Amino acid sequence: MENTIDVKNNSTIAFTGGRILTMDSEQKYVEAVVISGDRIAAVGDSSILKSFPDAEIYDLKGRVLLPAFIDSHNHLSSFGCFFPAWANLIGLAKKEAILEAVQKQARKEPGKEWIVGFGWFDGRMGGVDLTKKDLDEVSSDRPVLLIQATFHQSVVNTRALELLGINQSTPDPRCGIILRESDGTPTGVLVESAQVPAFKLVMETDTGTLADLIEARAKDLLQFGITAVHDPGVTPDAEAAYKKLHAEGRLPVSVLMMPHGETLLDNRLGHRLQGPVTGTGDERLRVGPVKLFADGATAETVAFSLKIGGQTINSGRYRDDFEEMLFAATEKGFRVCVHSFGNATTDAVLTAFENAALRAPAGFEIRPRLEHVTLINELQIKRLAAMGGCACIQPQFLSRAQNTKQVVLDDGKWYAYGDLVKGGVTVASSSDDPGGFMDARDPIQGSVMGSTMSDVAGNVIFPDQVLPFEKWLWMYTAGGAYTGGQEKERGMLKKGMVADLIILEGSLDPKDPPVVAETWVAGERAYLR
Repeated sequence: MENTIDVKNNSTIAFTGGRILTMDSEQKYVEAVVISGDRIAAVGDSSILKSFPDAEIYDLKGRVLLPAFIDSHNHLSSFGCFFPAWANLIGLAKKEAILEAVQKQARKEPGKEWIVGFGWFDGRMGGVDLTKKDLDEVSSDRPVLLIQATFHQSVVNTRALELLGINQSTPDPRCGIILRESDGTPTGVLVESAQVPAFKLVMETDTGTLADLIEARAKDLLQFGITAVHDPGVTPDAEAAYKKLHAEGRLPVSVLMMPHGETLLDNRLGHRLQGPVTGTGDERLRVGPVKLFADGATAETVAFSLKIGGQTINSGRYRDDFEEMLFAATEKGFRVCVHSFGNATTDAVLTAFENAALRAPAGFEIRPRLEHVTLINELQIKRLAAMGGCACIQPQFLSRAQNTKQVVLDDGKWYAYGDLVKGGVTVASSSDDPGGFMDARDPIQGSVMGSTMSDVAGNVIFPDQVLPFEKWLWMYTAGGAYTGGQEKERGMLKKGMVADLIILEGSLDPKDPPVVAETWVAGERAYLR
C-alpha cells in the first residue's frame, strides 16, 4: 500500500486519513500530523491543515500512525553487532547439537583464532552443562568461548584458559567466579566478571570495523519500527565507533550511549567519569545514564529473599562494587542505570540511590533507573516511585516464567509489570537483544506478550499484571523516551519533536496484532514493508 508522494524530497507532509495515536496525554488521538523537514510541525484536528496549504497530503488509508519505537535495552555495540558472526546456539539444548554448531563455526572461519558461540543455556536453565573437556573435543589448538544467552556465564576450552592466564592458582576476581574441580582445577566455566578478559579479547577490533558491524546490525531494526536504542554498556571503544558513525552520517538509528567499563560486566569506569556527562550530544547520538551491574543472572549472583509460607529463604548475593561507582557518577552529574534482577539486590540499589541523592549536584535530577526487576514488592515500588524513578523491562522473559509462577510468595511479585505502572513508576519496554530466550527485537511481539502476560506459546502466566496493548506501545515509545531523558525530543507525536514515526497496518489488538508497514526517520521514509 505504497503512497505515491515523494516522501524523501518533500519538505512538508501532512498525515491524515487514519487513526493517529500521539502517546501524548494532553491529546491522545488527533486527526492530522504535519512534519516539516526532520521535525513535527503541527498536531491536531484537520483544521491545522489550513496553515500548511503547500503540504503534500499523505493518506493513511485507515492505518495507524504513532511515534517510532525505542528499544530501551539493546546491546547493539557489544554482543548485538558481533552476534551475526558467531555460532548461533539459541534454542540448542543437546550437547551434540551445540558442539556440531561450534565445529561448523570453526570450519566457517578457519583463519580466525577464537571460535565464539552465543546463546547456550546450562542445565539449571533447561539446557546442558558444558566444561572445557567438551570444548576440547572441538578444538585443542584454537581458543573456544561459548557465551550463555544471559551474558552472565561462559565456558571456555583449555587453550582459552591458557591464553587468559587462568589456572589452578588463579584467584576469583572481584564479583566473579571461576568454577573448579574438587582439586581447584578450573572447569572452564566463568561466571560474571571472570568472563571480562575473554570478552575483551573476542570483541577487540579497530574502530572502523566495529562501526561497520554496528551499522549493519542497526539497519535491521528499521523493519521493526525501531528508530532509537538505548545501548546499556557502551565501552570506550564502542563510544569511539558510535562517534565515527555519527560524524559520517551513518547511524541508521538514534543511539543513547550508556557509558560502561572496558567491556560488559565491568563496573570500573572511573576514567570515563571525567568525560561528557549524561545529556551531552544531539538527537542522533547522546550520552545517557551510566550503566552499572548490581547483580547477575545465575543462582550464585542474583540476590533473592523469598518469603514463602512464613519463612524466609535467602540465596545468592549482589555485587559489592556498584555502590561506590553509583556515588561517584552521581557526584559528577551522570544519571545512573542499574541492572537489578533480585529483590534483595533491589533493596540495596534503592538504598544506594537514596544516599546518592544527598551527594548530587544542586538541582540535579538523578532519575533512578532499574533494569529487569524480575522480583519486586510493594514497598520497593513505592520507594522507586517516590524518587521519580523508572524501570526498563523485557517481556520476552515471560517465555520462561512458568517455573517462577510455581513459587508462590508471601511478599513480592514476579514480573510485576502492572504493579510498577499502577504504583507510579515510569516503565519502558525493551528487547535485551541478543540476549534471552528468543529474538525479542519486535516491539509488537513484546507488546502482545506483555499485554496478555503470556509466553510464546500463548500460556497466560501472571494475569493480574496485564496492561492494555496500547499501554505497552506507550512503553516502547514515550516510556522509553522518559527513561532515557529524551522526553523533550522523541517518543510522542508533538510539535517540535523529531519526526520519527511508524505506520501500522491492522488493529491494535493483541489477538490479531498489527504489522509495521512503514518506518520514518527524521522525516524520511526509511523502511517500507
